[in-house]
Amino acid sequence: MRSRTILVSLTALLVLTFCQFSTAGQKLRYKFEDKKTYKYSTIIESKTSGQAMGQEFTMTSGANFDYSISLISANTDVMTLMVKFEKFNIKLNIPMMGFNDSTIVMREYVGKRIKVVITNKGKTLSVEPIDTIPPSREQMMASLTPSDLFKQILLELPEKEMDINSSWKKDMPDTISRGGMKMVMKQNLEFKVVGAENKNDFNCWKIAINGTSTIEGSGTQHGSDVTIDGTVKINGAAYVAPAEGVFVLSEQSNETEMTTTATGSQTGASTMSINTTVKTALKK
Repeated sequence: MRSRTILVSLTALLVLTFCQFSTAGQKLRYKFEDKKTYKYSTIIESKTSGQAMGQEFTMTSGANFDYSISLISANTDVMTLMVKFEKFNIKLNIPMMGFNDSTIVMREYVGKRIKVVITNKGKTLSVEPIDTIPPSREQMMASLTPSDLFKQILLELPEKEMDINSSWKKDMPDTISRGGMKMVMKQNLEFKVVGAENKNDFNCWKIAINGTSTIEGSGTQHGSDVTIDGTVKINGAAYVAPAEGVFVLSEQSNETEMTTTATGSQTGASTMSINTTVKTALKK
C-alpha cells in the first residue's frame, strides 16, 4: 500500500508537473520559422522525504528528455507545431521499491510525435498524438502520456504591452484523470519582467515567476478510496527573446507538502516533503 500511495502522489507532482535589451513597451509574441527545427532539453531533479505506514523514507527521482519543435502551419494568431521526442530517461533511487540508482530508458517515446496547436501568446488550444506509443511497463509506471508532458509547452504571454517592472497574473487550473484517480491542480502565479540578459546568444527579457499551487485528488485504487491533498510553493525565471519570438530558457524550483490517504480494502497514509528543480533550455 505504501508504494502505491507514493507512486500516485509522484504522478500528481510530475503532471504539475514546462527580448531585446531595449525594453521599450512591446507585446511579447512567439514566432516559429518555417522549415526550422528548435531543439530543447528538460532536466527534472527531485528529492523526497516523508513517512508512510509508520516508517520514514527518503528517495530521489528525476527525468531527462530532449525534444524538437517544428512548425506545421500558421496563420495570424495560431500555430500548429509538431513536437518529437529525441530522448526520454527516468532516474529513480527508491530502495523500498527496488530501484537503486536506476535509469529507465523510455525507448517507446523516442521518435514519437505530437501535434500541438497554440496561439502566438503560447496558450495551448489542443494536444493530439500523431504516433501511438504501445503500452509498456515503463510507460505504465510513469503514468504519463506525451500529451500530458506537452499540455503547456511554452510560457503563456500576456495580451498587453510589457516593459521593465511590468507584471501579470495567471490562474492555471488543470484536471487529470488516470488509473481511477481524478486530480485537480490549481496554480496561482505572478510573472514580472525584471530585466534583460543574454542567454544562449539571445537578447532576452528575464521574467520572474512566483506563486503557489494546490493539489486535490480522489479516486479508487485496488479497492481502496484514495485522497490526495498538497500545496506547492513555486519560484523561478523564464527567458524570452522578443525580437526572434523564441522561448530560450526557464529555471524553476518547487517546494511541495503532500498527504495521501487510503481507506477501504487497504488502509494507509503517507506524508511527503518534495523539493524539485526543473530546467528547460533551447539547445544551440
